[in-house]
Amino acid sequence: MASISDRLKALGVSLGSEGLAPRKKRANFPIEQIIDGQAQETPFGEAFVVEEFFPSDYAHGAAPLRFPAQMDKMAAWGRDARIASIEPEGFLFLDTETTGLSGSSATFAFLIGAGRFEEGGFRQQQFFLRDPIEEPALLAALESFAAPADALVTFNGKAFDIPLLNTRYLTNAAPPPFDEMAHLDLLHLARRLWRDVLPSRALGDLEIEVLDIKRTADDIPGWMIPQLYTDYLYTGDARPLSGVFYHNTMDILSIAALFELMAGRLAAPLESEMGDQAELYAIGRLFADLGFSEEAIEVFEMGLGRKLPEDVQFRLVENLACLHRRKGDYQAALKLWEMAAGDGHVYAHVEIAKYYEHRAVDLASALNFTLTALDVVNSKNTPRFDRLHWTPLLEHRRARLERRLARQTERQ
Repeated sequence: MASISDRLKALGVSLGSEGLAPRKKRANFPIEQIIDGQAQETPFGEAFVVEEFFPSDYAHGAAPLRFPAQMDKMAAWGRDARIASIEPEGFLFLDTETTGLSGSSATFAFLIGAGRFEEGGFRQQQFFLRDPIEEPALLAALESFAAPADALVTFNGKAFDIPLLNTRYLTNAAPPPFDEMAHLDLLHLARRLWRDVLPSRALGDLEIEVLDIKRTADDIPGWMIPQLYTDYLYTGDARPLSGVFYHNTMDILSIAALFELMAGRLAAPLESEMGDQAELYAIGRLFADLGFSEEAIEVFEMGLGRKLPEDVQFRLVENLACLHRRKGDYQAALKLWEMAAGDGHVYAHVEIAKYYEHRAVDLASALNFTLTALDVVNSKNTPRFDRLHWTPLLEHRRARLERRLARQTERQ
């Protein structure tokens, strides 16, 4: 019987290393020659760390890089009272560059940028994975830098960076150091503030539109970064990674700058020079959701005196009237509903009808505004969906008011 090797040869399969191309030599451009960093000793070996200090007069964009003066509103938005009392040195700004975006256990962070405010400025360290075998040392070095921190500030970190890092710590049989920290994820606040202002709330777009920052040609697009690291592991050529370090540095600095800007807007919205008044409405709505009713009213009333897009103006009036009604100031609410009714908004006619029926007990006026609401609904300009929504509700209200008026007439 023919051997297995004879069978393979008969099928045209080449055996052994003869004829194979020689293995490509790794390039002699290690990361130590490309990036100014140093090996930091940890209990698990060396970690490659790059450090940079930005003095307090350093400007990232149009303003100096500094810690916010007031944090009360940020603490309320973050639903964590600790944030208001944590010292500047207790905040850790963090961003990762990873081997992919899946977040699976096979994905790891090969470059982790972290920054802290210190006396005299802002200190940033970047922890780079020269080889996957150094991951325990990298995680230990990051934990050492993060040790003084009580709060995290990230951009999409709650959904991606922190779960990924927690997985890496657990994979290496180490407890994650972030579990007990307060966490502010600025992406969610950016969506609240600029949803109606900017077409994109990606960090790179916020840099341009909000922070007045334009990255240099050294920057690497985020989608290219995983492949560049894979190429580095295969070739040993670290030269293309210099742009990745720049990208990560800019991310960290922009997160810190955005943190200061957002906190300032929430602390004193009426003093801000805002490029779009829709942002003012967004802050007022945020204050209302957080329970700062008086501040929300103040912000909304300031917005009334400014030119706003029609849909934003409508929502502002609606929310302001709701706040006045909630605090029992029906006269202020009534004026706003009358303003909206004059612009043809059905809900305002309905709110006025409710006011006359339940507060003023003027059934005739309540019926009149119900009928005018029906006229608006039946007009040609009313979308079909709104007509289907409002018509049965208004017909039910009309019938009820007519019955109540009839009984009232009989009693007289």
